[in-house]
Amino acid sequence: MQMDKVRSGALVLLRRIHYLLNRRRFDDELAEEMAFHQEMAARNGGVPLGDPLRLREDSREAWGFMAIDRLGQDVRYAFRVLRASPGFTAAAVLVLAIGIGATVAAFSSFNMVALRPLPIRDPGTILRFQRQAPERFWSDIPYPAVAFYRDHTRTLSAVLALTTARLGLEGVEQTPNTFFVTANFFDELGARPAAGRLFHPEDEAPGAPATVVLGHGFWASRFGSDPAVVGSTTRLNGKPATIIGVAAREFPGLGSNSPPFWALISHHPYFVHGSQMLTDFSGQRNSGVNMWGRLAPGVSPEMAENELAALAAELRRLQPEHVWEGERLVSEPGGYAQSVGSTSRGTSRAPSLKDRVYPMFLIVATLVLLILAVACGNLGSLLLARGASRQREIALRVAIGAGTGRIIRQLFTESLVLASLGCVGGLVLGSAVLKGIMTWTEAPPWFDPLPDWRVVAFALSIGVLSSVLFGLAPALHIARQKQGMNFGRTLLIGAQVAASSVLLIVAGLLGRAFEHAASSDPGFEYEHVIVIEPSLSDHGYTPARARAYFEDLTLRLRGIAGVEEVGLTSTPPLGGARISASLEIEGKTFDLFIHQVDPRFLAAMKIPLRRGRNLAAGDETGVVVSESLALRKWPGLDALGQTLKIGDEALNVVGIAGSARSLAMRDPDAVEMYRLTREGDLPGLALVARTMGPPEALASAVAAAAARVDPNLKPRVQLLKNLFQQNIRDIKRSAFAVGLLGVIALAVACLGVVGLVAYSVAQRTKEIGIRMALGADSRHILRSLSSQFRGTIAFGLLAGVLGAAGLAQLLRRELYGLSAVDPVAYVSAVALFVFAIGLAALGPARRALRVDPLVALRCD
Repeated sequence: MQMDKVRSGALVLLRRIHYLLNRRRFDDELAEEMAFHQEMAARNGGVPLGDPLRLREDSREAWGFMAIDRLGQDVRYAFRVLRASPGFTAAAVLVLAIGIGATVAAFSSFNMVALRPLPIRDPGTILRFQRQAPERFWSDIPYPAVAFYRDHTRTLSAVLALTTARLGLEGVEQTPNTFFVTANFFDELGARPAAGRLFHPEDEAPGAPATVVLGHGFWASRFGSDPAVVGSTTRLNGKPATIIGVAAREFPGLGSNSPPFWALISHHPYFVHGSQMLTDFSGQRNSGVNMWGRLAPGVSPEMAENELAALAAELRRLQPEHVWEGERLVSEPGGYAQSVGSTSRGTSRAPSLKDRVYPMFLIVATLVLLILAVACGNLGSLLLARGASRQREIALRVAIGAGTGRIIRQLFTESLVLASLGCVGGLVLGSAVLKGIMTWTEAPPWFDPLPDWRVVAFALSIGVLSSVLFGLAPALHIARQKQGMNFGRTLLIGAQVAASSVLLIVAGLLGRAFEHAASSDPGFEYEHVIVIEPSLSDHGYTPARARAYFEDLTLRLRGIAGVEEVGLTSTPPLGGARISASLEIEGKTFDLFIHQVDPRFLAAMKIPLRRGRNLAAGDETGVVVSESLALRKWPGLDALGQTLKIGDEALNVVGIAGSARSLAMRDPDAVEMYRLTREGDLPGLALVARTMGPPEALASAVAAAAARVDPNLKPRVQLLKNLFQQNIRDIKRSAFAVGLLGVIALAVACLGVVGLVAYSVAQRTKEIGIRMALGADSRHILRSLSSQFRGTIAFGLLAGVLGAAGLAQLLRRELYGLSAVDPVAYVSAVALFVFAIGLAALGPARRALRVDPLVALRCD
């Protein structure tokens, strides 16, 4: 029985589809048949056949045409109505396009980073792997371990690896970054050369000559895109290598920027004297690489992780000193732009995609959704105001038989048409904004700002949702011919005020944070410090050679007039290298940044020692902690002499230094710890030199002194104040972007208030005329008008202040230590909003005072 019903329903559906596809033929046949029956009825005594129009509609209803007919009628009528009001239509579409465009631009950015796969072969089967143990993680993996997994895995059809090194190039002052990869890197990713060829497996065979592939940007800038460079010889670190090809401009690698050179990991010992890349299982001698794997057919990520965990246990049996107890490789999708990050090591779990990407996009999404809320609120206000002018039309349609449902459907269709037009405008505007952002931020060329199906579907969803939330309610209100539309319009204006004030307050906070970061003391010296990064580990230096190098360089730097102090550190201030641990205090997790330094580092950076003593030779377990750590870890107690446990180490606090967030300036919760460098850390250290005068005058002398220590090295020499400015440039851009959103929201909200006041004046024209005829003072009339929306704006501002205070808590790490409830930012934003709203309302309010009482008394 059930099957018969299903079969019958399917036949009906197929028959209706058949009718729809042959609609014109059926209409013609129906018209001919009805004409025939009318003629026969006339011949047989004139028996009436019935209303032809009604009969044709009944037939179409049976065929399934009427729903489509009604939809077509509603859409055509909606376009005629909107075309008859070009001003309203343009304003509504523009408001929607702004709101949807901002949302589309934000979603497109998230889509490019986290959802859209890289333009590589079969990106869904690529995984990124990191080392993880119960109390530590490394984002990089020693290359010999990678080779072990590659040779023994069955769940991965291919294993790829990548690492970087700064190699000296003849005739180039700034040392370029060279990417070392496995020979299958380009083939596995489906890369094609712009000239010549790319690496093949035979290139890493024993005895194969050294070869390199040029990055497209370097090929264009250095060689003028000359294809004849293929086959020529270049010298990296003084070693000759043959250029065999050029990577294509659009080749994304695995999410990183294109380097000047690509070389093979198997040739790392050839280019880097003393390199232990191929043999060091410890990962301490610059043998760590980023590892990716391609899943074999039918294999899940969980199956690959389980197999690699078993292989790690086997490797621990072979290398017990270098493989951690309980070590396993954790994976995440690797065929996306977010899969590449800076190398990080710590004592907690490995940071996931949600940790790295989602928090910032959540904040951005909140901000742009506020813009959308302002835009949609304005659209609802426009529809309500327009509905008041269509009362006569609606009443006429009701009088001739149109039902409430029919009118609601028509008005809602108009909202859907507006939403569709707004979606098209939003897609165009959002793509243009995204393209401008990519140009501004110098995004990689393989990022494509054109919307894909996800962006189009998102824009359509936002448009439909907007029309449902802010178009259906006005349609219901208008169709039922309710006169008290002020409440709905007032509510929409209040929502716009709240959303706009949130954006303005957040923009004010970010602007204040920029000023605070630029003018306040960060806790360390930056205006007179030069950072020298020789990258000795990239050049195969042993700890003994590195110690001799730094002793020689330190003597030379102290011999330069104007250099006051020199110190060593494993984590150059405001740089990318970080060593961190997770510290849980009273249920809250803090990032503890670990600096491995020499005893002169604090003096070189002018980080004050508040209490206790500095580090000294032999302090293997002694540490100096920052004031912020001491206050949080031991509140109300003396931190000196306390024990700080990091992993399986128990460290003794010998001193307390001033708080200096040199690695996380934005994070107010960051805490620091300083310990002596160990012998194995020496090849990875950098120097900081504090000068007595402007560092620009000494930068060249410092670079020359470093070059004399080892002519084969070209250390990177940077002014710390330039790094400081680069560090706060991001928040300057953020403040500008959010400020722009705030201005847009304010402008849209002002339009809404103008409409509210104008609508109020239009409704009360007769009342105003009577009051003016009776001698009412203009101040009383203005006060009466403002009383209608004064409470709405006050309530919206209050909601906005509370919302901004909540959102500011999410932005604490972007505020450079500024309070999330900074009174100057809040008061300034609210004052600006009130001034702008008052200025916007002044125009229609003044028109109310120019109403002619005689004209007003004749108004309907």
